[in-house]
Amino acid sequence: MIVEYRQPLMEPRRYQRLGLLAQVLLISATMLAAGCSLRSMVINSFADILAEGADVYASDEDPELVRDALPFNLKTLETLLQSAPTHPGLLLSACSTFTQYAGGFVQPGAEVAQWTDFDYATAEVVTNRSRKMYVRARDYCLRRVEIDYPGMTKRLQLDPDKAVLVFGREDVETMYWLGGSWGLAISLGLDQPSLAVDLPVVRALMGRAIELHEDYNRGALHSAFITLESVPELLGGDPERARSHFRRAVELSDGLDASPYVSLATGVSMLTGNRDEFESLLESALAIDPDEDESMRLFNIVSQRRARFLLDHINELFDPPLEP
Repeated sequence: MIVEYRQPLMEPRRYQRLGLLAQVLLISATMLAAGCSLRSMVINSFADILAEGADVYASDEDPELVRDALPFNLKTLETLLQSAPTHPGLLLSACSTFTQYAGGFVQPGAEVAQWTDFDYATAEVVTNRSRKMYVRARDYCLRRVEIDYPGMTKRLQLDPDKAVLVFGREDVETMYWLGGSWGLAISLGLDQPSLAVDLPVVRALMGRAIELHEDYNRGALHSAFITLESVPELLGGDPERARSHFRRAVELSDGLDASPYVSLATGVSMLTGNRDEFESLLESALAIDPDEDESMRLFNIVSQRRARFLLDHINELFDPPLEP
């Protein structure tokens, strides 16, 4: 009897290892069975963090820091989307972040190359890169829309005015980023029929969004319409409608958003050759205190940098003023 009970006690580590192995196998089996659920939980957590990070970026006072950080953010989004290709939040984040990165940090490089270095080849390369990013953003937003409205991409291109009627107020954010990225791609590709042909789609999206939520993001839709109405009249643009949207954007933002001033200056004032209006608008943009509204601080700083650059090159954009 003594031998029976002592034998197990002679090799305690063996049994400990077997017990530990059993626990590991049990845990592994449980994780494999719940693998999809765990992966979804991780992806959802990352998606929430990245979405919340947008506010952190928007209030930052260091554009260079944000510019250097965003590419990693973008590739993280795309990596997560490989595992969760229909995740609504990730798709919208990819759309909005690519749009903001291209507009705030890539496209302005074309102006610098053209007007400072007179390097037109580099300016063209940067412009093409920006356009491709906007198209990439648009495609992510279209994938987001297809989740709730299957077949919507084709319906938008066939009959945009009718197609947008199915959207509700809850879709305004997606419509804003879809229309914005699509419109910016078109603005850099007016010489490309495959892009320019979709301009009515952008108008329909933005028009419907304004009907549903006119004061969305403190006038962001009206700011977008400034750019949309700055295209040549042959394509449906109208300088007076752009000015009307500008006034409403300024009103809804309490005059604390610099971007409408810069958009009207670079769109309408340059298009019509109005140097005085151009200069006045950019000076007004520079007069805004970026710290007065932290939610727009980063974008105001970026817009003001562009305003200063444009004023520094005003004689290259307009004929010098006549001597009195």
